[in-house]
Amino acid sequence: METNYLPFVQAGYIVLTLLCMALVLLGTRKTFARLGTPAAVANKRTGFIALALLCWLCLVCIVSLTGFLADFSSMPPKLMLFLPIPLLTIVWLTFSSRTRNFIAAIPPSWLLYLQVFRVPVEIFLWLQFLDGLTPVQMTFEGRNWDVLTGITAPIVAYICFGQALNLRGIATAWNLLGLALLINIVTIALLSAPVPFRTFMNEPANTLVTVFPVSFLPLVLVPLAFMLHFFSLRQAYLLSGRRATAPTAPTTL
Repeated sequence: METNYLPFVQAGYIVLTLLCMALVLLGTRKTFARLGTPAAVANKRTGFIALALLCWLCLVCIVSLTGFLADFSSMPPKLMLFLPIPLLTIVWLTFSSRTRNFIAAIPPSWLLYLQVFRVPVEIFLWLQFLDGLTPVQMTFEGRNWDVLTGITAPIVAYICFGQALNLRGIATAWNLLGLALLINIVTIALLSAPVPFRTFMNEPANTLVTVFPVSFLPLVLVPLAFMLHFFSLRQAYLLSGRRATAPTAPTTL
């Protein structure tokens, strides 16, 4: 049966991306408040982050609407020129001394709960497949099991950090598994594109990710998933280090 889910999918990517960015900014502002940052300073810093995100979104829109990203004739393809930008930025933010206290102050459950956005992403990919626009291996009918991360995110967040619990070991294992699933689909997506090292030769090739607004997936939403995992793992390391170096109470006989 002929289908046409693309308009719904396009609207979904726009709404989901804007919602995720709004939640990131809201969480940023609240984390500054947890650090005791003066309101004026917190607002200024949050505004700067909002401006940076807006500039990146505008750039993604421009390079995808103009068809620049869709050029796979060069090596590396144009899309791969942009993929490292958010990922390198996230790595720098994760390990920078300037963000150490900020990452430690984020409520740990927030970094897990937000990963639920990966569920609608997987639904969008599946609908694209039904429309014949995305290869099957990029969906949960094929080799993409990333939906498991999104489904389990609120469950793990509640089990590990709800009810005054703090089961960071379980959260760390879940983050590592989520990273593995994320790397798996990113690798499949790259190997399904019309590039010289393409491995999955079934049609269609993975080119829709270069078209607006589906381009938000590789250049905004995937980096967001990486950031949440990196920040959560970094936070676990920072807080475990603080507990290890905290002075112990003297023992009385």
